Amino acid sequence: MNPLRRLLLGSGRFPADLRAELQAERARVLEEGLAGSITYRGYRAPGRRYSFRKVAVNGAIAITERRLVARVGRGQEVDLPLDDPRLGAIGATLDAPDRLCLGFDAGAFRDDRSGTVELRFTTAQAGRVVELLGVRRSDRVRTIGT
Repeated sequence: MNPLRRLLLGSGRFPADLRAELQAERARVLEEGLAGSITYRGYRAPGRRYSFRKVAVNGAIAITERRLVARVGRGQEVDLPLDDPRLGAIGATLDAPDRLCLGFDAGAFRDDRSGTVELRFTTAQAGRVVELLGVRRSDRVRTIGT
């Protein structure tokens, strides 16, 4: 990774204790140091209002047998168990064969927020992430509908 990018945007790595947790949960995907961006559309939060804002970030993503964790910059954006109903609110798509987009309505996760947030990461595992999250959603739908 570019040293200047890392200095300005953070390492895009999980803290050592969180990485150990993820590995103990048998990570199916664990990617760190990913170049990406976070896009806000019609976003409102206490002290912040953006009609449109896009920021470059370094990030990390992991999917274990138990949860999805996505981290951007120096903070954590998503940490959800795979059986959490809110996981269905996260759209996982491919912008390109190696570019993952996780989009969600901010109000689905915090009552004091609204608008959409899109996390984008460039990773060779993008297709695998979409596949794993899509399978989990369909499994949940079949279980609930049965």
